[in-house]
Amino acid sequence: MLPADTIWIDMLDPTEQERHFIDNALGLAMPKKEIMREIEPSSRLYQTEGASYLTVVTLTAADTLKPQNDPVTFVVTQNLLVTLRYADPQPFRNFIANLHRYTLTCTCGEDVMAALFDAIVARVADILEKVNSETDEISGQIFHRDRISRPDYDGVLRRVGRNQTVTVLARDSLVSLARVVTFMLRPVESKLQKQTGRAFKTVSRDISSLSDQASFLSNNLNFLLDATLGLINSEQNGIIKIFSVAAVVFLPPTLIASIYGMNFKDMPELDWLFGYPFALGLMVASAVFTYVFFKRKGWL
Repeated sequence: MLPADTIWIDMLDPTEQERHFIDNALGLAMPKKEIMREIEPSSRLYQTEGASYLTVVTLTAADTLKPQNDPVTFVVTQNLLVTLRYADPQPFRNFIANLHRYTLTCTCGEDVMAALFDAIVARVADILEKVNSETDEISGQIFHRDRISRPDYDGVLRRVGRNQTVTVLARDSLVSLARVVTFMLRPVESKLQKQTGRAFKTVSRDISSLSDQASFLSNNLNFLLDATLGLINSEQNGIIKIFSVAAVVFLPPTLIASIYGMNFKDMPELDWLFGYPFALGLMVASAVFTYVFFKRKGWL
């Protein structure tokens, strides 16, 4: 049996025996891992037999090359909170560490849930702040550089893509949290305690502001992506332009060389003493004339 003063049960990657124990002790039907991942966004919130099943997605491995969102199910029943998760996101580790360090004023499962949501939102805020800092660095690398150095466009595109992925995942997590907070603040007969309600309202305001920041960062990253691709295209056009001008500049000398390379018997220049220097000079003059003509037209 569970202690009478239990307000939170955290199930991290539970075994079948542990799942059956909690189900029997509390009269619940905890969803399996496969079902948690397959739940549609419209079916993540439901009530059955006096218990509320609320599934959110939390951002994990945000500091690695493979960030992802993992589902976490919150079950609220009889002032008791049960969390079911198969990943260990940093907000949970921070919250548990704070429980050992400080005395938190949580008197029911809803209080613990609000505190956990606050920890998740704080983590998302830190992630978005890091994305914002990296976005500024990428912007400086692209736009504020001297004319000699060439940015690592491949590295820039990888950084933009990774930060955009993190931002999208953070927005997805915030949206799922917002739906759950709205569900908790809905008008029902059994109202939340005033302190708990204020905590959820604070989390709701933080989610709203962070969602706006995530949208701004996403738009900024899209702009940087377009700007980077535009600069790459501009450099490629410059290279193609150089080759095109070089081909045009050497076209007249090639024509002259082709004419004098013909093996006709009756060519007066073949018997001239200065025939060879004349042909070379004509080639150089034609190339210089073409270059000067392009330069005055502003095509170079």
